[in-house]
Amino acid sequence: MEQNEATRRQDLVRLVETYSDMLLRIALNRVDSLAEAEDIVQTVFLKLVRSSPAFRSQEHEKAWLIRTAIRQCLDYNRSAFRRCTLPLDADVRTAFLPETGTVLEAVRQLPELDRYIVYLHYYEGYPIKQIGKLLELPEGTVSSRLSRARKKLKEILKGEGYGTVSECL
Repeated sequence: MEQNEATRRQDLVRLVETYSDMLLRIALNRVDSLAEAEDIVQTVFLKLVRSSPAFRSQEHEKAWLIRTAIRQCLDYNRSAFRRCTLPLDADVRTAFLPETGTVLEAVRQLPELDRYIVYLHYYEGYPIKQIGKLLELPEGTVSSRLSRARKKLKEILKGEGYGTVSECL
């Protein structure tokens, strides 16, 4: 029993060390406060501990964590607490490199679902098919939303002196 508990603890430490930064960036992509994003990540790991899902592979565990983080962000944005408070810090760039600030601001201007699609495709390197599975959307929907998001980003970033959107992301 102690062996099993020790193994489970090691797995949890590995998951936190491997995926915390990625989950924080996903949460910061949606919320305006670093503290709220950290709370969302903490809640994701709490759900992981409580539910103890059996993962088939590293891709499966990563997908589970991403889906859970996105759902937590959606729940956060629907909560009454969120609608009745103002963020103390609006600096969401702390988890990203400084040069990505303008691009990140442009991505944050996109509709919520488009933001997730762009983030998962360009920042996490997921193919369209896998994004569809993660977000539970048809591939065609993901592809068309990504295409529209690229066009919107191109217009937004044109005034910032960027060339093509793919150079920026």
